[in-house]
Amino acid sequence: MGDLQVLVAAMHQVDLALAAQMNLQCDAIIANQADREEITDETGPGGTTKMLTTKTRGVGLNRNIALLAATSEIVLFADDDVTYYDGMPAQVLKAFRENPDADVILFSMDYARGGQIIERRHLPHKRLHVWNAMRYGAVSMAARRRALLQGNITFHQLFGGGCIYNSGEDSLFLKACFDKGLHIYTHPYVLGICSRDHSTWFCGCNEKYFYDKGALMGYLFPKLKYAMTLYFALHVKKKTDIACPDRIRWMYRGLRGGRAMRSYEDRLQKEKP
Repeated sequence: MGDLQVLVAAMHQVDLALAAQMNLQCDAIIANQADREEITDETGPGGTTKMLTTKTRGVGLNRNIALLAATSEIVLFADDDVTYYDGMPAQVLKAFRENPDADVILFSMDYARGGQIIERRHLPHKRLHVWNAMRYGAVSMAARRRALLQGNITFHQLFGGGCIYNSGEDSLFLKACFDKGLHIYTHPYVLGICSRDHSTWFCGCNEKYFYDKGALMGYLFPKLKYAMTLYFALHVKKKTDIACPDRIRWMYRGLRGGRAMRSYEDRLQKEKP
């Protein structure tokens, strides 16, 4: 069993060339959503890369496929648009050794467009709490696999690219970690560069965007959903041309849709044998 595996969510890969493109320097599992069913693996200088290709869709399900196949002590979640800096595996493992109580660590990341770095999200070393942890993405997240297994923590399959709601699976994952009592830290080590040249789901802050955010607020903050919806609608005015009353209206529609979906999920759970 290796100490670290990178769990990559990818789409339409035809071979294992992605391992070199991402500069993977340790064992990795690529969960690849395409139009075929296939398992391939290859051992290189950095480690063994296994690709699990399925006909499934949805980033939450894809991440869960990789997570269930993992065998390492530490897992690092990734998308296929990340390129890691040299020495990444040793630095990630060092961070967990130096923080023995950390179950999840959110690392720093550089972001690029057109080959040029446009943002450096370099984080301090500190412990997070639920109220200040909902703005971090899965591509900077590493976790102790045993802690996730013991907490039965996986990614929600209704949220994220390719799902009913186009984003939010990473926030829901972190919320589940907090609900299970896991300790979550940020760390200044910079994993690599994440490209922002394109997005498979983000089409701007349009009506669908606010509808989906409304549904997410209901899942994240069931007791404070209306307050959090208003807060979010008021604080994105510089990112959209949609008037504030219309933003709130679309988010409230999302709240109602999400409430109906949660009721359906609860009914299915009760009907399980």
